[in-house]
Amino acid sequence: MRDILLKEIMVQKVIVAHVKDSLSSVEEKMRLYKIRHLPVVDSDNKLIGIVTYRDLLTASPPHRTEEGFVFDKEQMDQFILKGIMTESPQTLTTEDTIAHAVAMMARDKFGCIPIVDSEKVLVGIVTQIDILKWLGKNL
Repeated sequence: MRDILLKEIMVQKVIVAHVKDSLSSVEEKMRLYKIRHLPVVDSDNKLIGIVTYRDLLTASPPHRTEEGFVFDKEQMDQFILKGIMTESPQTLTTEDTIAHAVAMMARDKFGCIPIVDSEKVLVGIVTQIDILKWLGKNL
C-alpha cells in the first residue's frame, strides 16, 4: 500500500459542480450519482472548492415527508454555492501514494481528496470507499 500510486485507484471521470450552480442542482447531482462529495471547478476545470452532502445538510436541512426526507428547492436556492463550499481544499497528485491519502484522510477527517495536476486542474478524486474497495481486492 505504501508504494501504490493514487493514479491506480482514483476515479478519473469526476462529476463536478461549477461555482454558479444552484444548491438544488448540486443536491440533484449527488442524489443521481449517489455521491457525497462534489469538486467545484472553474471554466478551465481548475479546482476551486469542494462541497459535501454534509455542507448541504448544514445550509438547508431537509424536511420529513411521507416519502422520506426531502430538501426544499426554494430554500436551497437562497444560498450560493461559493458560500457553503470549502474553498481551496487540500489536494494530492497522481504520483502520491495511497498511504499518503489514508494518512491525510485520517488526520484531517476527509471523506475524499481531489487529485490535481501541476496547474491545479482536476484529474481525479479518491474517496474512502475507493480505498476500501482497493483494500478488499488486494488484502
